[in-house]
Amino acid sequence: MTRPLPVDQALALVLQATPVLPAEEVPSAESLGRVLQQEVRAGHDYPEFDKALMDGYAVAAAELKETPRLLRVLEEIPAGRDPAGLRRLEPGTASRIMTGAPIPPGADAVLIIEETEEVPGEPGSIRVRGTVRPGENLARRGADVPRGEVLLAPGDFIGPGEIGVLAACGRTRVRVGGRPRLAVLATGDELVDPGQDPGPGRIRNSNGPMLAALARRAGAEAGPAGIVRDDEAALRAAIERGLEGDALVLSGGVSMGRYDLVAQALRAAGVEILFDRVAIKPGRPFTFGRRGPALVFGCPGNPASAYVIFQIFARAALRKMIGFRDPAARPLRGTLRNPLRQRPGRAGYHQAVVRWDGSRYAVEILPTSGSADFVSCARGNALAILPAETASLDAGETVDVILLDDDADR
Repeated sequence: MTRPLPVDQALALVLQATPVLPAEEVPSAESLGRVLQQEVRAGHDYPEFDKALMDGYAVAAAELKETPRLLRVLEEIPAGRDPAGLRRLEPGTASRIMTGAPIPPGADAVLIIEETEEVPGEPGSIRVRGTVRPGENLARRGADVPRGEVLLAPGDFIGPGEIGVLAACGRTRVRVGGRPRLAVLATGDELVDPGQDPGPGRIRNSNGPMLAALARRAGAEAGPAGIVRDDEAALRAAIERGLEGDALVLSGGVSMGRYDLVAQALRAAGVEILFDRVAIKPGRPFTFGRRGPALVFGCPGNPASAYVIFQIFARAALRKMIGFRDPAARPLRGTLRNPLRQRPGRAGYHQAVVRWDGSRYAVEILPTSGSADFVSCARGNALAILPAETASLDAGETVDVILLDDDADR
């Protein structure tokens, strides 16, 4: 094994080796969670006409300098009327108008209904009690977006708001980054499927489903998580199948034990190993390689280690494949609520709960029994980062934290 790489160097190698997948065209309604690979400009002004922002009366503001005043109602204008067919306001007139409807010629404001009253005996007139300023309660043509403005750019994440923009622009199909195909393999004679009774000396395969879920959360298509026994021939055959996709994630078998066969099986399959250890805790025995465009992430078998390695390295690679401009997780600064201790030498990534307290991010470090603590991955919404050379931080000191994808749900 080689000397452990610092986290930033290892991540740089991962991203350097990661290809961006070819774009594909999909229905806009199915593009949620994808990354846009084309420019979207406004095809016309938004709104395309001066429109009312309130129910009320379209008026000429200058006529209402002195009130109360009677105005004759010319017509009622609902939303959807053709602006070309509207009657022009003359002195002493107004038009009843609904929210979103076009403003008629001669009007420069909308007077809300509450500032008017009906005139007994004169059904075609209103009495105006209030005043209004020019431009009040209306939106001018192009006020939201002028024609030709860039609304969405390549690299933009497509969320619900972006889906609305695409619909408003009439884009029923859109080019997005490709979706990586990923296989997950859990290695070890001790593993059984989650639905089985483990029996003496055996454990259920929790890493496989967890890693597959992390991959899907990152935007990949992840197949069922299989189990392969500690046999080099079986392992190589499983690796060959996994390399048919864009990425292969393995769990276990990457340390220095007698049954840690992943590295030699990968080399036998023609995988170039770029590094096999990282100065990170948990997760030091992490093997990363490639065969052609396909990437291989050999994660440790301990659940917390596999979880951290995927969040820091595999997730960034998948996001680059998909087309994110900035695929690596970017830390923010938080304030510790409790002390943080570690043995210097490796950068520590500690499970934490982060909450905004109104003025800062408050960071609570969660207790853990170590890298085999499978429950810890379900308790935090962030990873707090303690640099390799730092032994401790006290409560009240600041710390870098990475919010995880599901931080808002915990």
